[in-house]
Amino acid sequence: MPDQTIRIDLELPKELFIKGRESAQRVKMEALKRLAATFYADRSLSLGKAAELANVSKQEFLDFLAAHNIPLNYDLDELEEDLATVKEFLQNESGL
Repeated sequence: MPDQTIRIDLELPKELFIKGRESAQRVKMEALKRLAATFYADRSLSLGKAAELANVSKQEFLDFLAAHNIPLNYDLDELEEDLATVKEFLQNESGL
């Protein structure tokens, strides 16, 4: 996370996050994922930064987004950049 952070302490009912008995740590982890997903969905955070905020790997965060029907922030420019990277890779591979 950035060098400068803001600490926010919240008290939330467990019912917002879980059904049944769960530890406070699991509730905190779920709350962080949901907060990170909100910032990711409104494009305030990149995928990597949102996963970092949620304290999970990028793959775990992608799984969380999919489970909650949150679409990826992937636009035409990113697609074109990725296609150019793949094309360059394939050209380098064929030249070996």
